[in-house]
Amino acid sequence: KLRPRLCQAAFAACGGTGNIGPVCEAMECFHKASLVHDDIQDGDETRYGRPTVWMEHGIPAAIAVGDWLVAHGYQLIAKSGFAAAAKMLEAVVDSHVQLCEGQGDDLLLPETNPLNLSNDKPFDRAEYLSTCERKTGEAFALAAQLGALAAGVDDAPYRRYALTYGVLFQIRDDLADGADSPELLALQAEY
Repeated sequence: KLRPRLCQAAFAACGGTGNIGPVCEAMECFHKASLVHDDIQDGDETRYGRPTVWMEHGIPAAIAVGDWLVAHGYQLIAKSGFAAAAKMLEAVVDSHVQLCEGQGDDLLLPETNPLNLSNDKPFDRAEYLSTCERKTGEAFALAAQLGALAAGVDDAPYRRYALTYGVLFQIRDDLADGADSPELLALQAEY
C-alpha cells in the first residue's frame, strides 16, 4: 500500500483538508488492476503466495476484474468531492497512457526489453530509466500528484519526488530479483 500512503502523505504535507481516503483507495485500485493484468501478461501463477486471479478464475474474469478496478478508481476520484477532481482525472488518464507504454516496453521480446538484464544486449541506461519511469515510477508520481492536487497546491515538486522514488523502487526490485549488474548498482547509488 505504498502508493495510497504516498498520496495521503502528499495531501497532509500540502495542508489538505477533507477526506482523501477515496483517492487513496483509487490509487490502490489502479495498482491492483495493473498487477492483475501484469500477471496475465507474464504468465505468473502466484502473487503474495496465493494463486493469481487468472489462475483461480480464468483469463476472461481476470481481465474483467482489472478493468473494473480501473473504472472504480476513476469513479472514486470523480465522486471524491475535491474541487480539483476534473484535473485529478486528467492526471490519471495521462498517467495510464504512460503506464501502458512502459508496460508495452517491458513486454517486448527479451532481447529488446531494457528491464531484462539477463540478455546479451548492452545495458542502455536511457532506455532502462525510461521504462522504469513509465512502468513503475509513474504510479508513484501519480499518487503524490493526486494528493497535492486534492490539497489545491502545485503538484509538480511532489510528482518529481515520487517519480524518482518509483524509479529507485524499480531498480531495487530488479536487484532483489537477482539482477547482478554493475550498471544497476551504480544507478542505485546515484538515486
